[in-house]
Amino acid sequence: MSIKNKIKIGLINYKKIVVWGSGGLARTAIKYWLPKDKIDYVIDSNFNKNNYFPYEVFNTEKIEKSKPELIIVCSSAYVEIFEKIKKINPNIKFKYIYELFLINHDFNSEISNLMIDIAATKNSSFFKLILKKPQILVNITYRLSKYFKKKKITLPLYYFLAPVHYLFCLLTSIQLPLRLEAGPGLIIAHPGTIIFSEKAKLGSFVTIYHCCTVGTTLSGGSPVIKDFVTIYSGSHVLGSSLIGKHSKVGAMSLVLDFQCGDFMTIAGIPASIKKKYNI
Repeated sequence: MSIKNKIKIGLINYKKIVVWGSGGLARTAIKYWLPKDKIDYVIDSNFNKNNYFPYEVFNTEKIEKSKPELIIVCSSAYVEIFEKIKKINPNIKFKYIYELFLINHDFNSEISNLMIDIAATKNSSFFKLILKKPQILVNITYRLSKYFKKKKITLPLYYFLAPVHYLFCLLTSIQLPLRLEAGPGLIIAHPGTIIFSEKAKLGSFVTIYHCCTVGTTLSGGSPVIKDFVTIYSGSHVLGSSLIGKHSKVGAMSLVLDFQCGDFMTIAGIPASIKKKYNI
Protein backbone atom coordinates (compact mmCIF):
# COMPACT_ATOMS: atom_id res chain seq x y z
CA MET A 1 0.00 0.00 0.00
CA SER A 2 1.34 3.43 -0.93
CA ILE A 3 2.10 6.05 1.71
CA LYS A 4 -0.63 8.29 0.30
CA ASN A 5 -3.27 5.55 0.62
CA LYS A 6 -2.16 4.65 4.15
CA ILE A 7 -2.50 8.28 5.21
CA LYS A 8 -5.89 8.55 3.49
CA ILE A 9 -7.13 5.56 5.51
CA GLY A 10 -5.67 6.96 8.72
CA LEU A 11 -7.50 10.25 8.24
CA ILE A 12 -10.83 8.76 7.14
CA ASN A 13 -12.61 9.80 10.36
CA TYR A 14 -11.61 13.46 10.00
CA LYS A 15 -13.66 15.81 7.83
CA LYS A 16 -11.03 18.56 7.78
CA ILE A 17 -7.40 18.85 8.84
CA VAL A 18 -5.01 21.75 9.28
CA VAL A 19 -1.38 21.71 8.15
CA TRP A 20 1.17 23.47 10.37
CA GLY A 21 4.23 24.57 8.42
CA SER A 22 4.99 26.11 5.05
CA GLY A 23 8.53 24.92 4.39
CA GLY A 24 9.83 22.16 2.15
CA LEU A 25 8.37 19.32 4.21
CA ALA A 26 4.91 20.90 4.19
CA ARG A 27 5.04 21.48 0.44
CA THR A 28 6.06 17.86 -0.14
CA ALA A 29 3.35 16.57 2.21
CA ILE A 30 0.64 18.59 0.48
CA LYS A 31 1.84 17.68 -2.99
CA TYR A 32 2.40 13.95 -2.51
CA TRP A 33 0.94 12.54 0.71
CA LEU A 34 -2.00 14.37 2.27
CA PRO A 35 -5.55 14.15 0.86
CA LYS A 36 -6.07 17.61 -0.63
CA ASP A 37 -9.85 17.59 -0.16
CA LYS A 38 -9.41 17.36 3.62
CA ILE A 39 -6.99 20.27 4.03
CA ASP A 40 -8.80 23.31 5.40
CA TYR A 41 -5.95 25.81 5.73
CA VAL A 42 -2.26 26.15 6.67
CA ILE A 43 -0.74 27.57 9.84
CA ASP A 44 2.67 29.24 9.97
CA SER A 45 4.19 31.85 12.27
CA ASN A 46 5.29 33.68 9.12
CA PHE A 47 1.83 33.68 7.60
CA ASN A 48 2.74 35.73 4.53
CA LYS A 49 4.07 32.58 2.79
CA ASN A 50 0.72 31.94 1.13
CA ASN A 51 2.21 32.00 -2.37
CA TYR A 52 3.47 28.45 -1.83
CA PHE A 53 0.06 26.85 -1.41
CA PRO A 54 -3.38 26.56 -2.97
CA TYR A 55 -4.61 27.05 0.63
CA GLU A 56 -4.78 30.11 2.81
CA VAL A 57 -1.95 30.54 5.33
CA PHE A 58 -2.76 31.99 8.76
CA ASN A 59 -0.92 32.71 11.96
CA THR A 60 -1.56 30.78 15.18
CA GLU A 61 -4.51 32.96 16.19
CA LYS A 62 -6.58 31.11 13.60
CA ILE A 63 -6.58 27.80 15.49
CA GLU A 64 -7.61 29.57 18.70
CA LYS A 65 -10.84 30.59 16.96
CA SER A 66 -11.57 27.67 14.62
CA LYS A 67 -10.52 24.70 16.87
CA PRO A 68 -9.57 22.22 14.10
CA GLU A 69 -10.21 18.47 14.42
CA LEU A 70 -6.61 17.54 13.71
CA ILE A 71 -3.36 19.41 13.04
CA ILE A 72 -0.69 17.73 10.91
CA VAL A 73 2.67 19.23 11.81
CA CYS A 74 5.09 19.39 8.88
CA SER A 75 8.24 20.82 10.42
CA SER A 76 11.44 19.44 11.92
CA ALA A 77 10.66 21.61 14.97
CA TYR A 78 7.49 19.57 15.52
CA VAL A 79 8.09 18.91 19.23
CA GLU A 80 8.21 22.63 19.98
CA ILE A 81 5.07 23.06 17.87
CA PHE A 82 3.33 20.24 19.78
CA GLU A 83 4.07 22.12 23.00
CA LYS A 84 2.74 25.34 21.50
CA ILE A 85 -0.49 23.64 20.39
CA LYS A 86 -0.99 22.21 23.89
CA LYS A 87 -0.72 25.72 25.34
CA ILE A 88 -3.20 27.14 22.85
CA ASN A 89 -5.77 24.39 23.35
CA PRO A 90 -5.00 21.09 25.14
CA ASN A 91 -8.01 19.44 23.46
CA ILE A 92 -6.76 19.81 19.88
CA LYS A 93 -5.39 16.59 18.37
CA PHE A 94 -2.09 16.74 16.52
CA LYS A 95 0.28 14.43 14.64
CA TYR A 96 3.72 14.71 13.12
CA ILE A 97 3.51 14.01 9.38
CA TYR A 98 5.92 11.07 9.60
CA GLU A 99 3.80 9.39 12.29
CA LEU A 100 1.17 8.90 9.58
CA PHE A 101 3.66 6.84 7.54
CA LEU A 102 3.44 4.07 10.15
CA ILE A 103 -0.31 3.50 9.79
CA ASN A 104 -0.86 -0.22 9.05
CA HIS A 105 2.86 -0.60 8.39
CA ASP A 106 4.45 -4.03 8.07
CA PHE A 107 7.63 -3.57 10.11
CA ASN A 108 8.93 -6.99 9.02
CA SER A 109 8.96 -6.00 5.35
CA GLU A 110 12.33 -4.49 4.45
CA ILE A 111 10.92 -3.34 1.10
CA SER A 112 8.21 -1.34 2.92
CA ASN A 113 10.85 -0.01 5.30
CA LEU A 114 13.00 1.03 2.34
CA MET A 115 10.11 2.87 0.69
CA ILE A 116 9.72 4.93 3.86
CA ASP A 117 13.50 5.53 4.09
CA ILE A 118 13.43 6.95 0.56
CA ALA A 119 10.25 8.97 1.03
CA ALA A 120 11.62 10.56 4.22
CA THR A 121 14.91 11.47 2.49
CA LYS A 122 13.75 12.29 -1.04
CA ASN A 123 12.94 15.90 -1.95
CA SER A 124 13.75 15.74 -5.66
CA SER A 125 13.94 13.23 -8.50
CA PHE A 126 15.63 9.91 -7.73
CA PHE A 127 18.61 10.85 -9.94
CA LYS A 128 19.13 14.10 -8.03
CA LEU A 129 18.66 12.24 -4.76
CA ILE A 130 21.61 9.96 -5.58
CA LEU A 131 23.76 12.96 -6.53
CA LYS A 132 22.84 15.14 -3.56
CA LYS A 133 22.45 12.45 -0.93
CA PRO A 134 24.59 9.46 -1.93
CA GLN A 135 24.18 8.06 1.59
CA ILE A 136 20.74 6.78 0.49
CA LEU A 137 22.65 4.03 -1.36
CA VAL A 138 23.64 2.69 2.07
CA ASN A 139 19.95 2.52 3.03
CA ILE A 140 19.02 0.83 -0.24
CA THR A 141 21.72 -1.86 -0.09
CA TYR A 142 21.11 -2.39 3.65
CA ARG A 143 17.36 -3.00 3.21
CA LEU A 144 17.67 -5.10 0.06
CA SER A 145 20.45 -7.24 1.52
CA LYS A 146 18.32 -8.04 4.57
CA TYR A 147 15.33 -8.72 2.33
CA PHE A 148 17.23 -11.11 0.03
CA LYS A 149 18.73 -12.99 2.97
CA LYS A 150 15.29 -14.05 4.28
CA LYS A 151 14.41 -16.33 1.36
CA LYS A 152 16.40 -19.28 0.10
CA ILE A 153 15.61 -18.49 -3.53
CA THR A 154 17.04 -14.95 -3.24
CA LEU A 155 20.10 -15.91 -1.16
CA PRO A 156 22.47 -15.61 -4.16
CA LEU A 157 21.35 -12.00 -4.54
CA TYR A 158 22.22 -11.43 -0.88
CA TYR A 159 25.76 -12.78 -1.41
CA PHE A 160 26.13 -10.38 -4.34
CA LEU A 161 24.59 -7.32 -2.68
CA ALA A 162 26.13 -7.59 0.80
CA PRO A 163 29.66 -6.77 -0.47
CA VAL A 164 28.19 -3.91 -2.52
CA HIS A 165 26.58 -2.60 0.67
CA TYR A 166 29.89 -2.59 2.52
CA LEU A 167 31.56 -0.92 -0.47
CA PHE A 168 29.04 1.94 -0.26
CA CYS A 169 29.65 2.05 3.50
CA LEU A 170 33.36 2.47 2.79
CA LEU A 171 32.81 5.18 0.17
CA THR A 172 30.43 7.21 2.35
CA SER A 173 32.24 6.53 5.65
CA ILE A 174 29.09 5.07 7.20
CA GLN A 175 29.31 1.83 9.16
CA LEU A 176 25.85 0.24 9.00
CA PRO A 177 26.13 -3.49 9.81
CA LEU A 178 23.60 -5.80 8.21
CA ARG A 179 22.91 -7.41 11.59
CA LEU A 180 21.70 -4.09 12.99
CA GLU A 181 17.92 -3.87 13.49
CA ALA A 182 16.56 -0.51 12.35
CA GLY A 183 12.96 0.58 11.95
CA PRO A 184 11.59 2.38 8.89
CA GLY A 185 12.51 5.98 8.18
CA LEU A 186 16.23 5.73 8.97
CA ILE A 187 17.52 9.14 7.90
CA ILE A 188 21.26 9.64 7.50
CA ALA A 189 21.36 13.41 7.13
CA HIS A 190 24.90 13.64 5.74
CA PRO A 191 27.59 11.10 4.86
CA GLY A 192 30.76 11.01 6.88
CA THR A 193 32.08 9.10 9.90
CA ILE A 194 28.87 7.54 11.20
CA ILE A 195 29.24 4.30 13.13
CA PHE A 196 26.51 1.93 14.30
CA SER A 197 27.17 -1.11 16.46
CA GLU A 198 25.43 -4.22 15.15
CA LYS A 199 24.03 -4.77 18.66
CA ALA A 200 22.29 -1.38 18.84
CA LYS A 201 18.54 -1.16 18.28
CA LEU A 202 17.01 1.69 16.29
CA GLY A 203 13.32 2.56 16.26
CA SER A 204 11.37 4.22 13.46
CA PHE A 205 12.45 7.56 11.99
CA VAL A 206 15.81 7.81 13.69
CA THR A 207 17.78 10.71 12.20
CA ILE A 208 21.54 10.86 12.61
CA TYR A 209 24.01 13.51 11.50
CA HIS A 210 27.70 13.24 10.61
CA CYS A 211 30.53 12.27 12.98
CA CYS A 212 28.31 10.24 15.32
CA THR A 213 28.64 6.86 17.01
CA VAL A 214 25.94 4.55 18.34
CA GLY A 215 28.06 1.86 19.92
CA THR A 216 28.89 -0.57 22.67
CA THR A 217 31.30 -0.21 25.59
CA LEU A 218 33.78 -2.65 27.09
CA SER A 219 31.07 -3.77 29.52
CA GLY A 220 29.05 -4.98 26.51
CA GLY A 221 26.09 -2.62 26.81
CA SER A 222 24.38 -1.50 23.60
CA PRO A 223 22.17 1.56 23.03
CA VAL A 224 18.44 1.45 22.37
CA ILE A 225 17.21 4.39 20.30
CA LYS A 226 13.43 4.74 20.29
CA ASP A 227 11.16 6.22 17.58
CA PHE A 228 11.59 9.73 16.17
CA VAL A 229 14.96 10.42 17.82
CA THR A 230 17.44 12.88 16.31
CA ILE A 231 21.16 12.59 17.05
CA TYR A 232 23.01 15.75 16.03
CA SER A 233 26.57 15.98 14.70
CA GLY A 234 29.55 14.93 16.76
CA SER A 235 27.53 13.03 19.36
CA HIS A 236 28.25 9.57 20.73
CA VAL A 237 25.58 7.35 22.27
CA LEU A 238 27.33 4.48 24.01
CA GLY A 239 26.75 1.54 26.32
CA SER A 240 23.40 0.74 27.89
CA SER A 241 21.90 4.09 26.93
CA LEU A 242 18.19 4.46 26.24
CA ILE A 243 16.92 7.45 24.26
CA GLY A 244 13.15 7.83 24.54
CA LYS A 245 10.69 8.65 21.77
CA HIS A 246 10.72 12.11 20.18
CA SER A 247 13.92 13.08 21.99
CA LYS A 248 17.01 14.89 20.72
CA VAL A 249 20.70 14.48 21.41
CA GLY A 250 22.44 17.84 21.09
CA ALA A 251 25.59 18.27 19.02
CA MET A 252 28.95 17.22 20.49
CA SER A 253 27.39 15.23 23.33
CA LEU A 254 28.61 12.12 25.11
CA VAL A 255 25.77 9.84 26.17
CA LEU A 256 27.21 7.00 28.26
CA ASP A 257 24.89 4.48 29.98
CA PHE A 258 22.29 7.24 30.23
CA GLN A 259 18.52 6.74 30.41
CA CYS A 260 16.45 9.44 28.71
CA GLY A 261 12.65 9.55 28.62
CA ASP A 262 10.30 10.69 25.86
CA PHE A 263 10.13 14.27 24.57
CA MET A 264 13.46 15.42 26.01
CA THR A 265 16.56 17.23 24.83
CA ILE A 266 19.85 15.99 26.24
CA ALA A 267 23.29 17.46 25.65
CA GLY A 268 26.75 17.91 27.14
CA ILE A 269 29.78 15.91 28.23
CA PRO A 270 28.59 13.86 29.97
CA ALA A 271 25.03 14.32 28.68
CA SER A 272 22.29 15.55 30.96
CA ILE A 273 18.66 16.55 30.45
CA LYS A 274 18.47 20.12 29.21
CA LYS A 275 14.76 20.31 28.47
CA LYS A 276 11.66 18.22 29.01
CA TYR A 277 8.77 19.13 26.75
CA ASN A 278 5.28 19.38 28.20
CA ILE A 279 3.47 17.16 25.69
